[in-house]
This record gives sequence, C-alpha cells and structure tokens, in this order.
Amino acid sequence: MASRLFRVIRWLVTRLLYASWVALMIATPLFGFWLASSLAAYDNASQWLALGGGLLLFPIVPVGWELFYAWRRARRGDASRPILTRLDRLVLRTLIVNGAFLGLMIWQAPHTSFRALAVRGDWLLDGRDGPIASQAREVLLSFADHFERRWHDDSATTYGTSTKPPPPPQPSVYDLAKPIEPKDSNGWPLAAEPDLVVTEIPDTAQTIDAVGKYLAARITDKRALAKAVHDYVVLRLHYDEPTSLLTGEAAQHRPSQQAADVFAARTGVCEGYARLVSAIGEAAGLEMAYITGYIRDAHRNSGDASTDDAIKSALEGNLHAWNAVKIDGTWLFIDATWDDPTTNDGTQILRETYLFTPPRLFGLDHHPAEDAWQLVATPISIGDFARQPLLNPTLGVLALALDEPTRSQVTADNGVVHVVIGNPFGSTVEARIVGGDHCGEPSHDVRVELVCDVPPGQHEIEMFGAKDAHAGTYDYFGSIMVNDR
Repeated sequence: MASRLFRVIRWLVTRLLYASWVALMIATPLFGFWLASSLAAYDNASQWLALGGGLLLFPIVPVGWELFYAWRRARRGDASRPILTRLDRLVLRTLIVNGAFLGLMIWQAPHTSFRALAVRGDWLLDGRDGPIASQAREVLLSFADHFERRWHDDSATTYGTSTKPPPPPQPSVYDLAKPIEPKDSNGWPLAAEPDLVVTEIPDTAQTIDAVGKYLAARITDKRALAKAVHDYVVLRLHYDEPTSLLTGEAAQHRPSQQAADVFAARTGVCEGYARLVSAIGEAAGLEMAYITGYIRDAHRNSGDASTDDAIKSALEGNLHAWNAVKIDGTWLFIDATWDDPTTNDGTQILRETYLFTPPRLFGLDHHPAEDAWQLVATPISIGDFARQPLLNPTLGVLALALDEPTRSQVTADNGVVHVVIGNPFGSTVEARIVGGDHCGEPSHDVRVELVCDVPPGQHEIEMFGAKDAHAGTYDYFGSIMVNDR
C-alpha cells in the first residue's frame, strides 16, 4: 500500500514539474514579447516590429533549431535515442533563446526596460475601460512595478541614504483631479524675498557653524529660521553643471559634495546643496533630514529640454537629494537645488517653490527612496510615480487640477489629444506642442478643454498657466508625452 502511494505521489510530482517546465517555455517568450512591445510603445516604434521579434523568439528560432538538429541526425544516420525528448529540447531551446534576449535587453538598458514596463506595460488596453480592462491593467502594472522596485532597490546611489529614520505619515497624496486653494497652512508659497539677516550676513561668518549660530541668534521663529537657511544656501552656491553631467566611472572622481567642501567652493550638485542645508540647519539648532530619491521634470534636464533624449530622461527619472526640517512636530520639505535663483543669463531671481512645499504637491516630481519620506498616509509606488503626468508644484500655486490625461505618456486618438484642466480660481491656462502649434486659445474657464492636433511621431505637450494673464508671464506646470504612429 505504501509503495503504491509513493508511486502515485511520484507520478503527481513528476507531472507537476513537467507542467511547470512547459509553462516556463510559454511564459518566457510571452514576457519577452511584453517587454519588447512595451519598449515599442514607450519609444513610439511599430508594434509589428515587436510582434516579428516575438515570433522569432518563439516559435521560429526554437522550432527551427530543433528541425536543424533533427536534419543533422538524419543526415548522419544517427539512430540512437536522444537523452532529452523532443518537447524537453524545445523547452530548453526556447529558454536559451529568450533568456539571451532578455539578458541582453536588461544588460543594455535596464532602467529604460523596467520603466517602459511600468509606464506602457498596459498599452494593449489603451482606450479600454470597464471592470475587466481595469482588473487586467491592475495585474499588468502591479507585475511591472515589481521589476521597477527591484531595479531601484538594486541600483547604486552615489548620494547615500537618509540621515534620519522615516517620520510618521501626514496627509494623503495630492489628487490631480481636486484643486487646492493656492495657499497652504504652512504659508506655502512664501514670498520670494530673502530676509535682511541673510543678505547682510558679515564676512566674519566664515564657517558653517558660524553661519548657523549667526542666523539662530537673530531669528527666533523656527519657520523663518529654516527659510533663512534655505535662502543663504541658494544665494551662496552655484550649481555645478559639469559635475552633474558626469556618469559611470567619471562620477566616482567628482569634487567632494560634503558640506564643508561645498561651502568653501561655493558650488555643488544636489547632494552638496542638501548636505549644506542640513549642516547649517543643525548648526542653527534645527532638526534636519537628508533625503535621497528620484525626480522627474522635463524642464530640469541638461541640454535642450525639447529633445527626445531629454524627455525620456525626465520620464525615466534621475537621482536627487533634498531635505526636510522638523518644526512644531511636523516635517516640511526643502529642495534648495531646485530653488537655485541663477538664471541662464546669470541674473538671480529668488524662488521659494520648493520651500515647505505640501507633500501632495512635492510628490508630483520627487519620489524618496524610503516611502515614509513621502509624508503621506498612503505612499505611491515608484511605478505610479513613473506613470503620473510630469507635473510640478506650480500646479498648486495656480490652484489647477489635471483631469485629462492622467498618464505621463499617452497615445493620440486619431491624431488628437484632449487636455482637460480644472480651474476654479480663474487662472489663465494654455498648452502647446513643443516645436508645433498651440492647443487652441488660452482660457480662464472653470473647466479648460484644450484640443491638441498631434502630427505623427513622438511629441511633448507643455502646459502653462498665469494668475494674471495681463502680466504676460506664464509659468510652466507640466508636460505630457504623446505618441502618434
């Protein structure tokens, strides 16, 4: 009886392993096709090319390999019994071919590959809604997010990690479909004027400790003190553009970004800005945190912001460092790098956009390595961060809400993209295709509907707004990447 039971169990285990072996043969090329087609959608390439590549991966190359093997055996007159069955050989050949393809793709462009899955992994469901499509989209994107998280977890950062433990969560993440009044409870956005204590700081303050103690002795309000630290750093430092462009081995030999070295050199990249903010803040008696993560913004890339490479870089995200300061039990964000006042013509215009920015707005273009530093009750995944439109906190300054599109990259419907923006406070809004036409006339309607006629190719739609259109100055608040084949 025991012997019979053992044979039954062995038979079941054998069949289960064999079924898994065959399922792996099916799943591997399917994953390869999913990756190739997602890359094609991401790059606005032909899906027929992806389909052709998928057919090569299976069945053309594996079956052709097996037929060639059978032909050679017949030609040699080899009548011996092969070690593996025909199905086993087909499975093994399929795994070898597809494994080589996947390994090559991930080796050559790991970041782009995983980002394509996260952003466009549901391309087959474009334009489809309903419970079945929604469930399928959730499954696909959740699976894609798993690879995106693994890539970000495994990728090395030269900026180090947060210097404080994660804080408790605060309010919920920003809902793009719900505008907020253009004034936060913490006073954001603050007036873009430096305190006189900062502009009149004497030359005798020659060290980080001296600067911190000088500011603390003259400013007792913690919020005002944190603002003074922010203003001092952005006015003292100049962004080191050449260093920011270093990659690979060259990046290992960049100038030191430690606070004391950046303070002395008066220049640095985001790591140096953030470390100096932490150092001066702590010298002034503030509780500071140094945070690392990723940022996305089409207008904060080196070189021509209108090029495909620049936009792709914005979609894929870049390493970044910023700060938080704890005031009255609440953590508030500071990104001195992105408030650097130096313009392209060398003049200085102080900005306070990234000083005490509400978490729901800060999270539009910043994603920390540690989810708790999103400072929201329900953190979003790195995949959701990649999929959301390329927006910035100016959306909140103008009290706007983006209703459509809701993704960072979309496919045009017969060459047309609709941009729908909620505008309850009457800002003037416009959109335009980079290098092309405006999407209709500027509007200050409560619900702005702009129609963009997109020519074939891949394009960026930029969105701008102004509280006072008569002033003639529009502020950029976001971009959408559009594909139209």
